[in-house]
Amino acid sequence: MAHFEIDPRRSSVHIAGSSSVHPITADANGLSGWFEVSLRSRKLLATPNLAGELSVPVELLESGNSLVDRETRRRIDAPRHPEIAGKVLTSHRIDTDSMEVTGTIAFRGETREVTGTLNLEASGEDLILSGEQTFDVREWGLRLPRLGLLRVHPEVTVSIHLHGTPG
Repeated sequence: MAHFEIDPRRSSVHIAGSSSVHPITADANGLSGWFEVSLRSRKLLATPNLAGELSVPVELLESGNSLVDRETRRRIDAPRHPEIAGKVLTSHRIDTDSMEVTGTIAFRGETREVTGTLNLEASGEDLILSGEQTFDVREWGLRLPRLGLLRVHPEVTVSIHLHGTPG
């Protein structure tokens, strides 16, 4: 298995949600963690055996609107839950550059098992994993704001871009 450290400068998460009034987005760089995967000639083996852990500090999530950021951190209870963490449990190869992954996501003191697809791309010696998944944040106990006609919708789409360097 090849080991890669997640490069915090080149890795990111993008969260896209919506409300009855406008879209809501947030981005974060500064992700940390690692992953290991079974490769041959920079392609996934039949059994990819992906392992890994990821951490996203809540304080790094920024929407570009300080009021939205402050309210988001308050609802997440960032002082008590300062990070969002992910851990790989199992993986199955779809083809030589994508796999189905099951793992856990810990958010706001709640841990949930999730399954999604990750794509693999070689970049020189580095390896990039990327994927996108839609979640209902109420599954993690997040209460959504309602202010007059403003309704925040519970589904968010999370996109990750993990740039791994050999480690």
